[in-house]
Amino acid sequence: MEPLAPALVMEAMIQAYRDPELEALLSSDNDEEQSTITILRQNAAAAGQIDPDLDPDDTAAWVMARIATLYTSTATDPSFSPADQLPTLRLILHRFLRPNPTPKPER
Repeated sequence: MEPLAPALVMEAMIQAYRDPELEALLSSDNDEEQSTITILRQNAAAAGQIDPDLDPDDTAAWVMARIATLYTSTATDPSFSPADQLPTLRLILHRFLRPNPTPKPER
């Protein structure tokens, strides 16, 4: 919710393409975030709170991508309000992770 954060994140990402040391640091942070989300997903699936059939790593990657969208949209669209969009993000994630997904089509 810090107004300067999205632009700073975007600048850090751009700089990481030119600076291998910064890229390694940001990648390490991303790996740690993905690992944390993966563990949270596994715990929630074990508790029956979300779909246990979702791949832990793929699910974490998609959750991180949705959150990253808040940063990029905020940094590039002055009319985009992350606070106003949080309920929609929560709804999207809730529907994506729900424990009773629609049946998978037969192959």
